[in-house]
Amino acid sequence: MTEDEIRAGREAIVAEHGPWGSANIALPYGLFTIDNQPRGDNHRTLKFLQIVSDMLDRPLHSLRVVDLACGEGLYAIEFARHGAQVLGIEGRAANFAKADFARAALELDNLRFVQDDVRAFSAERYGQFDVVLCSGILYHLDQPACFHFLKAIRAVSTALCIIDTRIAMQPEIAVAFEGRTYWGSIYREHADTDSPETRLANLGASLDNPTSFWFTRLSLANLLTDLGFTSVFDCLAPVPLNTRADRVTLVARPGRGQRPFNAVAARLDGLRWPDGEPE
Repeated sequence: MTEDEIRAGREAIVAEHGPWGSANIALPYGLFTIDNQPRGDNHRTLKFLQIVSDMLDRPLHSLRVVDLACGEGLYAIEFARHGAQVLGIEGRAANFAKADFARAALELDNLRFVQDDVRAFSAERYGQFDVVLCSGILYHLDQPACFHFLKAIRAVSTALCIIDTRIAMQPEIAVAFEGRTYWGSIYREHADTDSPETRLANLGASLDNPTSFWFTRLSLANLLTDLGFTSVFDCLAPVPLNTRADRVTLVARPGRGQRPFNAVAARLDGLRWPDGEPE
């Protein structure tokens, strides 16, 4: 695209779908989707790049990456600009249009955006990925959808999964899944009387479910382990610009389980974090 085409395309997107909200993306010719200042989730872009670079001893251009509920495409575009093969999945048409415009303006042939509900995400539908980015979506899903979503993530993950999410600060309710109990709290996303159009227009909430389930930090770690991730790390650095006590970045690795030779240590296998009331 020429500079004039990018300017005109950006204006057309804003006229139809509103201005970019959180994805300040650098476009060609010194243009931006918002402006030349760090905005929205730019700080998490650095964090996710650093995690992947530090934990995988592979160049970024060799990776296949999926960005789930990718919004306006910030993270997906960043990894694609580093040469990775990237798929971005987004449920809202407005976000999809903004993300795909930026992809076209940057001429990223190694990036594809699709409009789809991440609750339909599966290995059968999309294949497997070296890196799964799950940022800002888990806490918008209700149960049992959030459990099945994480199970699908484990099925596609071959090397690394980054889950950046809001969490429950207190274990208020217990939910059973596949014979195990997990704790969290209920969060209100929409009023029960909101129309489907109103819910879709609320860009900071779920697609349609009126409530969502927020895991406690320890229950989320337990679930990831139960699903087959062999290590789960809590990433404290790089530090985001805006820190919240109820938001975490967990990094999960699907490795091969190790069995210690020490008989006493072997009996410790399968321990879980105590969370909420006794099971």
